[in-house]
Amino acid sequence: MKNFRILSAAVVSSALSFAAISFAQTMMKDAPTMNTMTSSFKLTSVGAPTKGTVEIGTTSIKLQNLKTEAGPDLHVYLYAAAVPSKTVKKLSAKFVDLGKLGAPFKGNYSYKIPANTDLKQFKSLVIWCDVAKVTFAGAALK
Repeated sequence: MKNFRILSAAVVSSALSFAAISFAQTMMKDAPTMNTMTSSFKLTSVGAPTKGTVEIGTTSIKLQNLKTEAGPDLHVYLYAAAVPSKTVKKLSAKFVDLGKLGAPFKGNYSYKIPANTDLKQFKSLVIWCDVAKVTFAGAALK
């Protein structure tokens, strides 16, 4: 009976090891489709004191450790030109609206990159106040 228990434990252990290896292989196969951060850029203040970093991945853009002033109708844009100055009242280049930036205006935010967006077409990421027509902050995407 003792040998049977040892043999049973060995079979169970082998089955668990096989399952773990199969799971790991499945995860590795799917790894290229997972979002991995590929670039990081510093946000700079323009019209509002702002700190934080922009991390760009394969499927999303993250604002990390963001801290900016509260503002009405703030949006995060990928912008085809350099970060606009504070006095620009209209965005003149092509942009993609990634979404709104909401309260508490600090912390970490994540935005999905829309399908078929060619990141090579964009020179900056901009936090823009649509009501006041003010660039709060931006990051040059070099």
